[in-house]
Amino acid sequence: MKTGNVLILVLLLCSAIPLLAIRNEAEMDQRDSRITDNASFRPTSGETELAAFVEAAVAHAREVGKTQAMRDFMDLQGPWVQAETYIFAHDFNGTTLVLPYLSSAVGTDRTNMQDAEGRYINRDLQAIARNGSGYCHYLYRNPVTNQTQPKVSYVMSVDETWWLGSGIYLPVENSTQATCSSQQNQAAS
Repeated sequence: MKTGNVLILVLLLCSAIPLLAIRNEAEMDQRDSRITDNASFRPTSGETELAAFVEAAVAHAREVGKTQAMRDFMDLQGPWVQAETYIFAHDFNGTTLVLPYLSSAVGTDRTNMQDAEGRYINRDLQAIARNGSGYCHYLYRNPVTNQTQPKVSYVMSVDETWWLGSGIYLPVENSTQATCSSQQNQAAS
């Protein structure tokens, strides 16, 4: 290729890059505005915010559908993964559908997973989701610190086939005994 042709090609590519960036930025703004209607971008700090985060994720899943929502929830750079707070999802048969920090577990049955105290965490969380929604306190490995810490999760059913949850890690000195509770809600709506 002649030097003049290479120069023209480089100039064309350089002029196209800003246009692609503008287009991608517009697409991201459109995607983000759809998500921000349903999600808080601040990391959750308490149980009330945790419940709101999961409820927003359920609303998002119902709006965009299961396949798109699962892609969104697995995106480590997306709004549904906020450091150590993230959306996870399972179906009611026990299959893991979303687990952003452990993608190798997606598609596997994790109903027999136990916490450090021998509790079957996913069985407890699934039972809560079957009843609508609720909280569960347990011990779990923090993917950011790689330490086992007390955690509280809030879970909610999306429909009769699958459920979502998220959790926040608690300081060790604030740990409480492992407990789970559910509440009836409009999960089937």
